Amino acid sequence: MSVLPEQREAWPISLGRCDIAPDHLTPASAHRIMQTHAHWMGSPCAQRRAALHYLVRTGRYVLDSRRRHLRVSFPHLEAPLDFQCDCAAAEELATILDRTRTDLDVVIDRNVHPDMPPLPCATLWSA
Repeated sequence: MSVLPEQREAWPISLGRCDIAPDHLTPASAHRIMQTHAHWMGSPCAQRRAALHYLVRTGRYVLDSRRRHLRVSFPHLEAPLDFQCDCAAAEELATILDRTRTDLDVVIDRNVHPDMPPLPCATLWSA
């Protein structure tokens, strides 16, 4: 009996090793990784990133178009802070920061990814 490629399980994946990205994924193995790594809270995880990329690429996961990427750049920090939040929260926070902190650079765009950390206390900025 022949097995279709999408039914075949990928070689064993080290589910506890977040630093090792799997080379070959199937829908089943990618879903299993996403379920196993559901606890993810912003730390780098190569397995979850690879599984999510595979699921988005194959149309099995659709990114939420209502979310926004909020980037806040501070003059004294080398790297900007990146968050995801709803559009209303991003715009409200950007407006407040623009009035109160002229030294900050705030950018809102649609380049949001589910692995971006959520904006802390986002409900404070939603109307």
